[in-house]
Amino acid sequence: MKKRLLLIILVILALSIMGRADTIYSLITRGDLDRARDSLSNTSTASLRDGNRLFYLSLLETSADKSAQLMEAALNTSISAAYREEIYFRLAQYYFLRGDLKKLERIVSDYRALWEAGKYRGEMLRMSSLVDEIFKAYESAVRQVDRYLLEYSEGDEAQWGIIDKARVMLGFKKHIGAIKLLRRLSREKDGPGVPQALYLLAVGAVNNKRTDDAVFYYNILREEYPAAVGLDALIEKMVGMSSPDADDAEAEERTGTFYSVQVGVFSKKENAKRQAKIFSRYDHKVDIKTKKISNKEYRVVYVGRFQTYEAALKFKKMLEANHNEVFQVVAR
Repeated sequence: MKKRLLLIILVILALSIMGRADTIYSLITRGDLDRARDSLSNTSTASLRDGNRLFYLSLLETSADKSAQLMEAALNTSISAAYREEIYFRLAQYYFLRGDLKKLERIVSDYRALWEAGKYRGEMLRMSSLVDEIFKAYESAVRQVDRYLLEYSEGDEAQWGIIDKARVMLGFKKHIGAIKLLRRLSREKDGPGVPQALYLLAVGAVNNKRTDDAVFYYNILREEYPAAVGLDALIEKMVGMSSPDADDAEAEERTGTFYSVQVGVFSKKENAKRQAKIFSRYDHKVDIKTKKISNKEYRVVYVGRFQTYEAALKFKKMLEANHNEVFQVVAR
């Protein structure tokens, strides 16, 4: 009876200690760092595994380098299995950001050996292909991405894999295949890969001096994802590239058309109308025309009707200065 009572007490104490540990971790993951620090300082070292304590301290550390050192120290002590797996994942991210590819390669390889079906398997598979990509081992990188896509063929995970494959193929000079993947992904309704696909398509168009495509993808990215990282960078890349050369301008003039400034391409009618209203204050005619591109309808907003390309170009430069955007002169 006494042994049984002692066993019950020990179980209760163990559960109490585990509860405190879980509370500290949950406070950290919720961002309640002050309470997590207080809870950690009020919990005796003896009641926690040494590795667990080091792990909590690493999560509370503001210096990335010191945090990584604490995580590495935690791996050499007694630590909960779940935390050990998370440390491998966090260290892989740290080594990548530090550019320490040898350590990244080692930690990814060790993780995949220790946790064949681990919680972070997908992320580590992507990291492994990334290492090959950085080392320009493109064939190996493509094979690894294809293996990833066999396992993760749907949802957000699949979109990440498609972006990885397209990026590797671009580095491998397989531009046609990469563009096909990106165009197909850019037509998805939503998902984390869509804005990246639009960005990569715009950058590719800039690099190949395809002004129409660059402005088109930029406009769609700006409309659908106004907070997307890379919009400002795209503007910088496109500045100065939207003017056709003299031969193109002369050829357009012989057609007898007029010129307008294209100020937006929108998939949503309301956004096109809103843009048209903004530019109606310039006392130039504003048109909204529907165009079908890749079996999808877009609304294109034009401002002005100029008889010469030079007049339209001058107006475009004024609009770009006023709105800090990149626009395009088009013949209509």
